[in-house]
Amino acid sequence: MYDEIVAKIEQDIDPERSKKSAAVFGIAPGKYGEGDIFLGCRVSYLRQIAKDYKTAPLDTIGQLLDSPVHEQRFVGLAILCEHAKKSLDESKDFYLEHISASNNWDLIDVFCWRILGQWCLEHKDNSILHRFSKSGQLWLQRIATVSNQAYFRRGAIGDALEIIDRLLEEKHDLIQKANGWMLREIYWRVDKHVIESYIIDNYQRMPRTTLRYAIERMPETQRLAFLHGDFNVKNQ
Repeated sequence: MYDEIVAKIEQDIDPERSKKSAAVFGIAPGKYGEGDIFLGCRVSYLRQIAKDYKTAPLDTIGQLLDSPVHEQRFVGLAILCEHAKKSLDESKDFYLEHISASNNWDLIDVFCWRILGQWCLEHKDNSILHRFSKSGQLWLQRIATVSNQAYFRRGAIGDALEIIDRLLEEKHDLIQKANGWMLREIYWRVDKHVIESYIIDNYQRMPRTTLRYAIERMPETQRLAFLHGDFNVKNQ
């Protein structure tokens, strides 16, 4: 089945899209995605393949996740998300066994909360996310932050603010952006006032990138005020 899926993926190869991916996903030498291989396939096309092969066995998913080709790993993770709907414990363990497959921001952002985050939510156990946040490893730290989306979509915060706070002064922009994105999600989905208070309390140490992401959903007057440290204007 693996060879069949790979053949399907390769039907959508586009050299021009592949070149654009080099910039978007930082695969140039010295960048965070160095060494990744992009075929230039459309995401919608990859999602359809995953849907068509959603019952693929774990050994096939493992072959996809072990591939150096980005699109194969994307499809593998998408199929694993389908598997998680029926067997979350097994899927979470498999996800962790192949954690190195999640080595770019899209592979993390689209899938981690659907598998690892969902498992943490259902088991009321965030120890993995805390461990990842302390790892000092870029991708594990991003997984620790973004996985909290599983909580936000249930109207809860979980340990998100504690994890974000631990990573708030990290220098890499992919962590700063993830932190700001999750603060914005809490503001939008869960509790606006909690995020207003968090920004006020941490304004001096919050990177500007994180701040700009965090305030994107605020009303324009409030957004501009918070951007410049004026906290007299709040959401009513």
